[in-house]
Amino acid sequence: MACPDVGFGAIQTCTGALSLCIKCGETKITLTNSHSHLQENMSRLRTLRESVEKTHAIYWFPGNAIEQWLSEVDQTDGNVRELSTKFSNLEKVIWKHVSRHGLIQEINTMSANIKDVIQKGEKMEHDLKMKNINRVVAQLPKPITIENVPALKEKLDRLIQYVNDDAHDTIKVHGISGTGKTVLLQHLNNHEAIANHKKFHIVIWLPASEFENRNKYQSTVAGIQRIISKRLGLCIGIEDDIGTISTKIRRELTDAKYLLLLDDVKKEKIDLGAIGIPNNTNGSKIIYTTYLPVSPFGKAVGVEMGMLSDADSWELFENFFKDMDDITDNDEITTIARDVAKLCGGYFALIEIVARKFASNKTPNSWRNGLEILKRPAEKRDIYMKQMEKFLHFSYHDGLDENQKKCFLFSLLYPKEHKIPVDCLFDCWAANGFLGNDLIGEDILGRLLELALLTKGSNGQYVTINKICRAATINLLQEHHEIKCLVVEEERENIQSYNWEDMHWISLVDSGVNVLSTDVRCLKLTTLFLRKQSKLENIWSSFFDHTKELIVLDLYKTKLELELPMSSLRKLKVLYVNGCAILNKLPFKIEGPNNMLEVLDIRGCLINEIPHDIKSLKRLRRLLVSINREGPLSRLMISELSSLKELIIDVKQNDMASNNTCCNEVIEDIIKNIDSLKELTTLQVHFKDESIDVIQLSGYTLKIFIPKQGSLQHILNERVNLYNALQVYIGSRMTSKSEIQMSIKVFSSFVLSCDQIVHDSVIERVLDHVKAIIMMKDDSVKHLDQIGLLSRNIHNCLVQRCNNIKTLILNNHGFSNLETLVLSECSQLEVLFSKNVVQKAMRIKHLEIRECSAIEEINMLSTSGGDILPTLITLVLDNLPRLKRICSDMNWPSLSTLEIRKCDELKELSLNRDLTMLRNISVERQWWENLRVADQIKQELKRQGIRNFLDVAASIFVVLRTILIDSEIHILTSFRFVDKPSRVKDSFCLCCVPIHNGTNA
Repeated sequence: MACPDVGFGAIQTCTGALSLCIKCGETKITLTNSHSHLQENMSRLRTLRESVEKTHAIYWFPGNAIEQWLSEVDQTDGNVRELSTKFSNLEKVIWKHVSRHGLIQEINTMSANIKDVIQKGEKMEHDLKMKNINRVVAQLPKPITIENVPALKEKLDRLIQYVNDDAHDTIKVHGISGTGKTVLLQHLNNHEAIANHKKFHIVIWLPASEFENRNKYQSTVAGIQRIISKRLGLCIGIEDDIGTISTKIRRELTDAKYLLLLDDVKKEKIDLGAIGIPNNTNGSKIIYTTYLPVSPFGKAVGVEMGMLSDADSWELFENFFKDMDDITDNDEITTIARDVAKLCGGYFALIEIVARKFASNKTPNSWRNGLEILKRPAEKRDIYMKQMEKFLHFSYHDGLDENQKKCFLFSLLYPKEHKIPVDCLFDCWAANGFLGNDLIGEDILGRLLELALLTKGSNGQYVTINKICRAATINLLQEHHEIKCLVVEEERENIQSYNWEDMHWISLVDSGVNVLSTDVRCLKLTTLFLRKQSKLENIWSSFFDHTKELIVLDLYKTKLELELPMSSLRKLKVLYVNGCAILNKLPFKIEGPNNMLEVLDIRGCLINEIPHDIKSLKRLRRLLVSINREGPLSRLMISELSSLKELIIDVKQNDMASNNTCCNEVIEDIIKNIDSLKELTTLQVHFKDESIDVIQLSGYTLKIFIPKQGSLQHILNERVNLYNALQVYIGSRMTSKSEIQMSIKVFSSFVLSCDQIVHDSVIERVLDHVKAIIMMKDDSVKHLDQIGLLSRNIHNCLVQRCNNIKTLILNNHGFSNLETLVLSECSQLEVLFSKNVVQKAMRIKHLEIRECSAIEEINMLSTSGGDILPTLITLVLDNLPRLKRICSDMNWPSLSTLEIRKCDELKELSLNRDLTMLRNISVERQWWENLRVADQIKQELKRQGIRNFLDVAASIFVVLRTILIDSEIHILTSFRFVDKPSRVKDSFCLCCVPIHNGTNA
């Protein structure tokens, strides 16, 4: 036989043939190894392909870049399959000559190509995750529904039709103010037709309040760039110019199919090229709203908004209180409400404001009084504004008490649609005495939001006042007899012509004033806003000689270099100099012990550490500072600030990445300096990329985050018992969406730890105070007894993602009062409760085990006889693929709920007919049918469920007893099949059981 790698027809000697066959064998091995290596690389690439697709489903990325890479993967996959076929065919060739050397070279080349594709994919996946952007659409807060308002629904449908029509790339929504243009655009942003149909790679929402004229020294282009950059996850510095940012945006959007939504455009021309937005020629679209005849983007198809009909006005009006039975069930109120809706004149904005106000009225008399106010004649020259003023007069006088009125009027010191920081409002309200002794800022703010006088921002940290509402409210401020206010919103040449002497509040925010005369006398002035006065570079100290009643001074983002004469400002309580970039020291000297300063914000200045003199501010309750990460944190001069309640620290990091380790080190250093601050209820540390709450008082609940347990002593000390509830997070930061599973009832007090808890006196006092402990992502714990600290007060325990726990309990010391036990995602857990130790009876009522992939046995038998869980009420088993047995006598007299899902290896249950308390069984239908339990027991459990339901129904609906007996109906029982839901606890798919005439099931 000729060697396949010898030339065809060659004559071979025995020695030559042997030599060639040896060489052939080596070639075979090389080829086999190359092919095996090729298959391994291709397997890696296929796995990466799935991962990239999943990641792309979460994070946005230019679509054609992904598609191009996926196409390259598919082509590579096809080529590899062809090479594999050649390899298989070559193994079958015996007599014919086929060269292996060429195939080896092809395979090695393909392996190298695969590595290049893998490298591209890994980089792409990394970029996807780093962007951390919501896929396609960032959902806006849900606006009021318009589905049942035909006119608005028709406008929305037409808008979506234009979006889906490739013939239109620019769409204009226009109409006079107050007709609902913004709400229509909000509905479009959130609409499933945009989010689910994947027509666009990304949707970018640009509210006018974010970019239109917020800073007259910053162009509209720059404002839009900042918003788009944030949406795209781009890192831009304060100093980056328009050209640099434009390049970054263009690079990101060049391959993207985008939908740009701009609300309330007022500019005749907006240069998209200067912003960095590429031409929308690839199916991208621009939609904008405006009340002016502007066309900044060229020719556009239009959707015109107008007044609503009486019928549509009523449908919209009713949406605001349709779930309030005390209103909808009262015919007299409903009749009045229809008249109120008509008086809104078909204006969407006015209907919304009026409806929100009237929805808080519960009696016909209060509705009737409001209607009479709205019926008063209005001047024809501006009916809309007059109607708005009348409503505001009604809402203001009838809906607010005196303190609430002052708080609302104070918001007028900020420009229209300006983001008003909530914490600043609270500072100023308190300093001016509007809160009194019993009120808190949250309550008043809640009332103003309820009446739609203010609008809550997306993150809850700021509020805005509608521009139309604000324009109408200015007149109310002028009518107020106790408060005289001067608000200058534009640059005025003759600002000194105003009579400043009688003014209580003066706001020159962003007005372009470049000098304050020393001649003015502001003897009654309590509040002065000079924020964002970039032209104002100095204030003569003599100016403050005539402002001795000043309480609030706001110098945010001014270019002032000044030293405030505190001897003339003895009543000053609130001082903001944050953002004054050229300040390198405190703008005042502490003079005497009678300083009244309560709030001081010096963030964003050249002051890189807390000044030494600050310790003399004995009344200071709120301090906001910047510190240098590289500097000595031991110089925090705060130990003597005995009244300090809130401490906000911005950490300057010199562009160093704020990774978890770095942040935690800074927080640890800060915590070491707060031992003496017994009144401290808020501590926040801000880094470049995130804000971390360390101490947070919410109502009567004190929440604490510490990187390591040892830091707890610096925060708590003797304060453990001062609050109704205590929540301690060790190594796990506080978030609005806690990882604690919803299957455990919400605890008011708990300890959540991602690190091994060790004994000390502070943690012992904490554990005596809380009722729950959560161990999360701690691989140092091998069984709960290792913790050795579950005190007699612990009633609830959750163990989640602790991957070194193999058995739960060796000795059940400390578990005497445990009532709820939940185990989730503990990948090494094999056996529940050890068999090696005599187990005492426990008081556990709720046992839940989820997604523990290794568990094979749940042992509940005590070596002394009987079950160790005699009080068990709820048993939930979810996604335990290896679970084979439950060792139990199943004699739980209290068992009420049994939920089992995705436990395919569990074939048997020791069920019996004595489970008289069993009320709910939730299982998968196929699993239940395959379960090796006597049919009579299964039927008995079903009948028992029906009887339990009928017992409840009979006690509540006595009148229906006859109907239940005499009619053929279906009753939902407590026996449930749950085949598809992702969580057993979330499923309510009940099976129906017939009850026939005169038959008791």
